[in-house]
Amino acid sequence: MASITFFLKAPKQAAPTPIIARVSVAGRKVKVYTGLLIEPRKWIQAAQLVQTRGNAQAGTLNATLTAQRARLEAYLLDALAAGLVPTPEQLRQVLEPETVAVPVLASTAVEPAPPSGGLEPGPAEAVLPLLAAATMASDEDAEAEAAFRVELVVPGLLTAYETWDRAQADRLSPRTRQSNATTLGHLRAFHAATGYPVDFEHLTPVFATRFTAYLLATPKLTDNSVAKVLTRLKAFLRDAQLLGLVPPQEFRFLNWKRREPGIVTLTLEELARLERVDFVDQPGQRNARDLFLLACYTGLRYSDLAALRPEHWQGSLLRLRAQKTRETVTVPLRPGAQALLERLFAGELELVSNQKLNGHLKSIGRKAGLFNWVERVRYAGGQRRAERLRKFELLTCHTARRTFVTLALEQGIRPETVMKVTGHKSWNTFKRYVNISDRTIEHEFGAVYGGAGARR
Repeated sequence: MASITFFLKAPKQAAPTPIIARVSVAGRKVKVYTGLLIEPRKWIQAAQLVQTRGNAQAGTLNATLTAQRARLEAYLLDALAAGLVPTPEQLRQVLEPETVAVPVLASTAVEPAPPSGGLEPGPAEAVLPLLAAATMASDEDAEAEAAFRVELVVPGLLTAYETWDRAQADRLSPRTRQSNATTLGHLRAFHAATGYPVDFEHLTPVFATRFTAYLLATPKLTDNSVAKVLTRLKAFLRDAQLLGLVPPQEFRFLNWKRREPGIVTLTLEELARLERVDFVDQPGQRNARDLFLLACYTGLRYSDLAALRPEHWQGSLLRLRAQKTRETVTVPLRPGAQALLERLFAGELELVSNQKLNGHLKSIGRKAGLFNWVERVRYAGGQRRAERLRKFELLTCHTARRTFVTLALEQGIRPETVMKVTGHKSWNTFKRYVNISDRTIEHEFGAVYGGAGARR
């Protein structure tokens, strides 16, 4: 089976050097110039890609390399299946942007004599002897090098999106990369289900209408999920504009209104009931409960909880870089949180997956008696969808972060201070975490205006 490796002709020089594609089959190699030049300091050999940081052309170059690899692989598979040998000249034609298909010359057909065993040679056995003779010997030939240079190929939207996401791996959070992958999956599924083109030329209001209708009808996404998919698509398109893949425009038609669903938080009383639940015979659930309490006491996301290290604990503070935003957050520690951190770093408290933790929380909430009814509201296509569930059924790890925010506000801590601790930058995002209870509203108004609701 063939393999393709991209490497630099002169990786140690300072000036731009050609990128070469090396085609290998069972140790036999054919080298072909891709027509692309790059400064060695901007090349990542382990990834066989151009680094994106500080390089405006990286997206186009990486997309071109991805497209070239795909064309070479497809051509080699066809040639090997036919028992034919691609010459260096034919492989160069495969990399030419104007060439749609490269015919295999009849003169390269292999007609060896049967081996002594009387068996006809297979395609791979027929190709190997000629690949050795086909290896380019003109690495030092400047005229040949110039002849192999080609103009940049404009990749398709899906290929460019995938390359764009991969090139940003070092600066995007795992959650954002997951959102990118989800968006790419929806784009591919939309094309497969409807046959509607997903390319740069068809980015029109008609595409937006059909794509959003598909997201609502087939995967049945909520309005918030549709908005997130379109947001990631527009993030890609903004970078694609910088690379000249699409003309400058605002893509206002790629928009969907977010409608915030109802959120679930715990009251101080409910949190105390969770703290009192006895799990003597169920250490797994006790472990999950304590992880949840640690998140309630600190307001950390699950990703940050899982990334905690002893060096983040600095006396009465936790200081760490948030996994999602890459911003440094400082969390003052209450006594209960410090006790749980001691157990965590001593190995007595074991981290479990987010999915497993969420599964435990339903049983834990039931044991804590969280049976009050809660209406869960979601919006899809502007239509309100409501269902009535017991509170324990809605507990997730993210409930802890929302509980931290709500209880901090209810106890009189200023919103600006809470936002500083949680790392929220905007009020619009922060307010999604606030669920002030009716009892707190009653008490606060009673304290001001008098009445039965005043605190005693």
